[in-house]
Amino acid sequence: MGKAMTNKLKIKSSRDFADPAEWREYIRALVPDENVNYVLAFERTQLFLCFYRLRGMQPPVEVKAELDRIAKLNEPERTEALEVLNDLLLATATMQLMSECKSSGVSADHSDNQMDPREQIDTLLDHLGRTSPCYRFWRHYTGSAERRSWEEFISTFHSRDLSESAKRDGEYALLIGQLGQLLTHYRDNNRPLPPLSFERIWFLNWLRGPERNLQARAVVQGLIEAMKPCASA
Repeated sequence: MGKAMTNKLKIKSSRDFADPAEWREYIRALVPDENVNYVLAFERTQLFLCFYRLRGMQPPVEVKAELDRIAKLNEPERTEALEVLNDLLLATATMQLMSECKSSGVSADHSDNQMDPREQIDTLLDHLGRTSPCYRFWRHYTGSAERRSWEEFISTFHSRDLSESAKRDGEYALLIGQLGQLLTHYRDNNRPLPPLSFERIWFLNWLRGPERNLQARAVVQGLIEAMKPCASA
């Protein structure tokens, strides 16, 4: 099915929604159960391809032919093949970006995509503001007269719920607050982000469950570690 199915049903893009979770609920309500996983995977494909275009990068040459081949498969082979393609797109993008970083020496004056650090981080913060409810919540917190720490503030919303999902959401919200503080520090000091941090943060809110928290912790730790040499200088 692929594009034919999405066009027939006039499915909205995830970019039309402020929260990816809302889009997934919308898909589950609109799309027949047997096609849900494929539509979710296909949207990830489109996000990866959009990211390639935004970065001026060429996706693997076989993408179009592979998408045409996959669309003719039946479930579950169709979704499984599309997820393999998504892994290829992500791996190829990562390798290209790492190659660019190595060729440019990853110097402080040559951050990813030759973009000014403040401009790059402003772009990232704007993206988080549109896609991450947790980040918008943190931004509201920082603009309020709230005297409690972010940790105490967040705990009031999750302490009564003992479910694993609530614990993960509370941890993620806490990490997003730390990430917001670090990004603000990097921007205000015109510091370039560590290599690949932009990309990892850009896709952060599209991850789910424990994987999202692991990635968020890794990003936060990476930003902290990158500050240590300068802090001790």
